[in-house]
Amino acid sequence: MADQCVIVSAKRSPFGKYLGALSEIEPLDLAVHVARAALTAAGKEIDEQIDQIFVGNCIPSAFETGSVVGRQIGLKLGMDVFTTTIDTACCSPLTALRMAVWGMRLGEIDAALILGVESMSRVPHFSRQLRSGVRVGSVALTDPLYPIFYPGYNPVAVDASDGAEKHQVHRRILDSFAMGSHLKWEDAQQSGRFDDEIAPLKVLRNRREFLFRRDEMPRPDGSVAKIGMLPPVFGSRHTTAGNAPGLNDGAAAMVIMRAKKAASLKLPILGTIVELAAATDTPEGISWIPALAIGRLLEKTGSTIEDMDLIEINEAFAAMPLVSTKILAGDDRKKWLELLAKTNVNGGAVAIGHPVGASGLRIAMTLTYELKRRGGGQGVAAICGGLTQGEAVLIRV
Repeated sequence: MADQCVIVSAKRSPFGKYLGALSEIEPLDLAVHVARAALTAAGKEIDEQIDQIFVGNCIPSAFETGSVVGRQIGLKLGMDVFTTTIDTACCSPLTALRMAVWGMRLGEIDAALILGVESMSRVPHFSRQLRSGVRVGSVALTDPLYPIFYPGYNPVAVDASDGAEKHQVHRRILDSFAMGSHLKWEDAQQSGRFDDEIAPLKVLRNRREFLFRRDEMPRPDGSVAKIGMLPPVFGSRHTTAGNAPGLNDGAAAMVIMRAKKAASLKLPILGTIVELAAATDTPEGISWIPALAIGRLLEKTGSTIEDMDLIEINEAFAAMPLVSTKILAGDDRKKWLELLAKTNVNGGAVAIGHPVGASGLRIAMTLTYELKRRGGGQGVAAICGGLTQGEAVLIRV
């Protein structure tokens, strides 16, 4: 194998709630902010060392011009390097990371900037009627966020609910895990465990400027009982606003290099990217695809899930980490509980938020920083994407 690929920096914005603190910021500017934070995090300007930029984004209509989003970001950073924009739904930034690692292993690039960005608050309603004109009658406006679905398939909330039911993960378990996500986030926040990854930024809200420095959506003052009172949504049986994330805004950035390159620049190394893997399954299988991607990753590396010190599985819904860890545990209840104890230890997207194009990098950096905080080890981060694609990365610190 070629020279190892290492992470030299990783930063993200605090994640904003729908129509919240980040809603008036152009996603282009949000991406540039976290990119600059990552490029300067090592105490040196490393812009000129970057060979390519890879950007994950799911909903380009949030940008003023939703084409070559990555190129727009790169030029605003003052970096005239080839830039690739990738859409594999929520998998996008981890797919971008995998492509960058391919380039390094092929010897074509030595350093890359990886970005994930989403501004769900700025996604417009749209109409296909206006292009050809409306002579009489009302104009119909479509909301691509409510619900999130793909023509010919169920809303993703239904697929998450059905997956939980198929694997006998009951509503009470979903709600309890969701409340636990908020409580774990609160403990991590109060302990300063997000300080390394968050790049605060000034925002303007209601004509008042303030420094936005912590995730906006967590509700640690809730309860399982309150979550349990919420009705299911979008025709699902078990998915509610309480055991799902919100519609969120946020961005994340990571700089990776070949190990020899990082050493020559005397840059700190946060972690090593051991391997990455992707998987697909039937279009309704989003709740268990993280398990399949992790399984493929473990097979590639000759590892077992027991070898992992920490696990991050994106909480696109509470069903995803619960169903996937249950599968990884082989339906062994004792083993399942052991896996859950080391899964999303600082909370997950149900609390932190899920700006869909950014979450993949967020879980990778949260995993990396927590492993480093614990003195080292290895862990896996995995995420599901619409119509059941999955990405996973194994990181060693």
